[in-house]
Amino acid sequence: MLDTLKKHALRVLNVCLIAAVALLVIDVLLGVASRYLWGAQIKWTEELAGVLLIWVSYLGIAAAFEARAHLGIDILTNRFAAGMKLKMAFFIHFVTLAFTLIVFEIGGVKLVMQALHHWNVLPALQVSDVVQYLPLPVSGLFILLFEVCNLREDLKHD
Repeated sequence: MLDTLKKHALRVLNVCLIAAVALLVIDVLLGVASRYLWGAQIKWTEELAGVLLIWVSYLGIAAAFEARAHLGIDILTNRFAAGMKLKMAFFIHFVTLAFTLIVFEIGGVKLVMQALHHWNVLPALQVSDVVQYLPLPVSGLFILLFEVCNLREDLKHD
């Protein structure tokens, strides 16, 4: 069941990443084109690019965890001898899970709740600034799922 959930989550993540990157490229091209064609950039393109960049960055972090391609963690585990490498890998799994749960989920949900409470609006887009904070808990859910699956795989190979 966990593998099926991971497979579907990865599909959703990839579709979201593809859509966000495509929209980001179109948005930036539109902003640049408007600057050259009309002498002034369309106001909302810069703000949208910032929001999309946040989404792409956080969702990209989750994709890196699924692919086990997080550079800092790989470098850390590869520096140890074989016996210690396995212990270090498990330690890193648990630290990653704790960090993701505390920072991404608890902290991210608090940020989203504060943004909902204060209801600030992004001036050019005229949407709530919740869109800037929502990637944190969303990507955190993906990271938690992928990290649990990675931990389970490592336990099977142990």
